[in-house]
Amino acid sequence: PKIMSPSFYHTELSRALSEQAFGLTRFDVYGGSSPHEATASVTLLEGRTIRITLTARGYQVRIACLDGDQIFESIEGLLQAVSAAYEGRRREALFSRL
Repeated sequence: PKIMSPSFYHTELSRALSEQAFGLTRFDVYGGSSPHEATASVTLLEGRTIRITLTARGYQVRIACLDGDQIFESIEGLLQAVSAAYEGRRREALFSRL
């Protein structure tokens, strides 16, 4: 059987979420149906689980509190929009480095 290497999107989404792990409870990245996207199940600090998809258009999340499918240029922007606790934890992490 041919072993497929992870797509760019899978690798990039894994890296981006790993860098933001301080502000998340957990995340699991799984391969999409296409090499042109990757999806992750992300549990926020508030305990809510969301699904994030990375494509050439950017980071996308589907949750009821946001209108439609909002596209974000960065994982930080997306997490700030959906999790108040993430923003507080991010600020703490920045201050601890100063």
